Amino acid sequence: MNSEKTRTISTGINLLGNIKLLSGKWSPYNQKLIIFLFFVIISAGFWYIRSLGEEYEAVVDYPVKYSNFPEGKVLIGAVPGKLTLRVKSNGFNILKSKLNLNIIPLKFDVNSYSLNSLGVDTFFILTETVTNILSEELNQMQILDIEPDTLFFRFSELRVKKIPVRPILNIHEKFFHVQYMQNGDIDVIPDSIIISGPSTLLNSMTYAHTEPVHLSNLSDTAEISCNLQSVDGINFSQQKVKLIIPVDKFTEVEETLSVVSINEPDSLQMIAIPGQVKITYRICISNYNKISANPLLLFIDYNDIGGKQQQRLPVMLSDTPQYISSIRLNPEMIEFLIRRK
Repeated sequence: MNSEKTRTISTGINLLGNIKLLSGKWSPYNQKLIIFLFFVIISAGFWYIRSLGEEYEAVVDYPVKYSNFPEGKVLIGAVPGKLTLRVKSNGFNILKSKLNLNIIPLKFDVNSYSLNSLGVDTFFILTETVTNILSEELNQMQILDIEPDTLFFRFSELRVKKIPVRPILNIHEKFFHVQYMQNGDIDVIPDSIIISGPSTLLNSMTYAHTEPVHLSNLSDTAEISCNLQSVDGINFSQQKVKLIIPVDKFTEVEETLSVVSINEPDSLQMIAIPGQVKITYRICISNYNKISANPLLLFIDYNDIGGKQQQRLPVMLSDTPQYISSIRLNPEMIEFLIRRK
């Protein structure tokens, strides 16, 4: 019966293909032939629609949504997103399934079925035991068989953890407007979130990161809403945070400071040569007065000699304030002299 249907449809398609050839050779004979072909096609269409009302068996791929896992457990590993079903129904329903028209995923209530154990955290279900239950979800469609024949589920203990949020800025040369810079730490609201998921994943997570922030020409404090980077298998208490990026105008300061020595033995004195070094740095104008209250200190460390015949030592800045940046020293390495007291 199916072969006869196929031959009829193929004949109709071939006849349609000849219409274009005949249209260029218009004659009473061709006109009658085209009318005849038209009614043949109409008849084939009605016949095809009528045949869709009959029952057939077919194989369709059907999406599935898993839910209701055992309490305190979370699913890890992959499970099939679709099941291959051999179904019995009328042609209309099968055609809709083949074309994915208004397909509602099968609801697979895992905890309502009898799980067979393969170990502490691994279970399986034979799909032949749930065909009747799943058939009830399909409108006017009976499930005869399901592939794969076995579904495996691997669970892990569900854990909850609080971690801080770390903002990610895509810094580039035009991120700030000319003569402007970041003035202090970025405020994150909230500064931490609650995450939940398998222990194996939570143990390795120490921060929640934002999506990279792409901005340009900032000349004032910016407040933006930013998405958090998702992590497969981990649930976040919220998906967005608020970032406040403090921005202020800066000035570049250049000054000459004396270099002191530290950690030399009581019997020795280490003298820096030269005794002064030029330092250049950037500081926001609103923070400029803080330098006067807490002057910068440059030093060389006797411990950097380390028993080697060092002739030059690096110049270090003691307790670098957070409000200065782009620090440059000239020179960065200097000579020294050691003498007994």
